[in-house]
Amino acid sequence: MNWIMIAIGMTLLGIALIWYTRFRLKHTQVANREVDEHELEVIFNKTIDLIQSEKYFLNKNLKLSNLASELSCNERQLSRSINKYGNGNFNKFINSFRIEYAKEILIGGQFDHYTIEAIAEDCGFANKVSFYNAFKSCTGMSPTEFRALKQSS
Repeated sequence: MNWIMIAIGMTLLGIALIWYTRFRLKHTQVANREVDEHELEVIFNKTIDLIQSEKYFLNKNLKLSNLASELSCNERQLSRSINKYGNGNFNKFINSFRIEYAKEILIGGQFDHYTIEAIAEDCGFANKVSFYNAFKSCTGMSPTEFRALKQSS
């Protein structure tokens, strides 16, 4: 009888310990996720500030690792923050800044004598094809069509 009571007591203690560990682990994971989300948002905001103020997007050799190093964070955190808050991956994110800059050049007037290839290079694109593809993806028209439309209006 004594052994049965001890066995039942140990079983109940084991069940309670397992339940407590699982509950505690889930609670800790939720708390870590909340801290993690805030940290990702802070990293993303710092990324935007740095890219805009220093015009990092103009560097055609820009890599995630360069930016992470400059922001003093790891690549995984930076990538996650861009994926979550930047509506796409790193390349798409950087290209969106490049396209906005290209649109300013194309609309501006003082660069009308520039070829599309020269504008692509000035905006940080490695080649004309990637510039055309990114521009069309963002605006729905080619840079040449965009330039013609803005010049006619």
